[in-house]
Amino acid sequence: MHLPAFALIPDAEVVCVVAATEESARAAARRFGIATWSTDLASAIAAPDVDVVDIVAPPFVHAEAVRLAARAGKDAICIKPLGRSVAEARQMIADVNAAGTRLFYAENVPFIPAVQEAKRLVEAGHIGQVFRVKASEGIGHPHADWFFDAERSGGGAVLDMAVHSIEFCRFFAASSVSTVSAETGTFVWNSRTTAEDTAVLTLRFANGVIGLCEDSWSLAGAMDSRFEIIGTEGRIMIDNLYRQPISVVSTRGSAEAPEGWSYPLPIPGLVADGHLGMLEHFLHARLEGEPSRSDGPVGLAVLEVVEAALTAARTGERAAVHQPSDRQMTRGANQ
Repeated sequence: MHLPAFALIPDAEVVCVVAATEESARAAARRFGIATWSTDLASAIAAPDVDVVDIVAPPFVHAEAVRLAARAGKDAICIKPLGRSVAEARQMIADVNAAGTRLFYAENVPFIPAVQEAKRLVEAGHIGQVFRVKASEGIGHPHADWFFDAERSGGGAVLDMAVHSIEFCRFFAASSVSTVSAETGTFVWNSRTTAEDTAVLTLRFANGVIGLCEDSWSLAGAMDSRFEIIGTEGRIMIDNLYRQPISVVSTRGSAEAPEGWSYPLPIPGLVADGHLGMLEHFLHARLEGEPSRSDGPVGLAVLEVVEAALTAARTGERAAVHQPSDRQMTRGANQ
């Protein structure tokens, strides 16, 4: 998703691609017209023509790649989850802060055009006060075998899939998570992993909003990517499987959002998934020295909810989420 997006950004040039094997690195470089490829992460990062390191590797690589980038004075973009644990994410942020570099958290959901439009309508008051949010992210199986290796992946469907749902709910609740409950199970992939392949989380935010996250590696058929925001005067539903099929219903009519339902036209998948807009935002923020809507502390906050949810699933009781109020909604305030 990232290499095709960079190819569409005029101010971005991918100068090197790093992969675990020569075959994979060479193939990616050839496909996207990249001059240099490597299997040596440290030397590639240290190259003088590299300004930003985009980390799209498995989670066990994230902390080391950020550390190498920080030591080399390079900024980093890191896909979700930020790390395999809260402790790992905190160390990554500490490394960046010590070096004076930047760490962008590549969570694409808030950059999905349908989600951005929903945010605009919510902030304009078209559905009244938001009191419930819901996200469903499901796939039939992990994208690669390493997901089943807990040491490399860090966990199961909660760490891999629920991070999307948690951040969506945080984005629209505009508040920190106070408590979380969770039900998890391994129904489809119990021969491959002891980690959960199915999870349902309920979130309670500090401002009273209720969140529901339904996430899995166990969904037969097509993947699931649906979101819902419910307010006192309307609701918004997004089904991203159909490429920007956002539908809005409101009891308050206006030129921008007429009373009743509206159905915008589809847009291309690369744009609809938010990856292009996300990477454009990161590069703009870096070049202009502006704040980012999604940075390391956002990824850390999501992992704090993940760890509390896993505790709740293990104990069968709601778990408190301890999040400092000064980073309650780092990005939401700037949206």
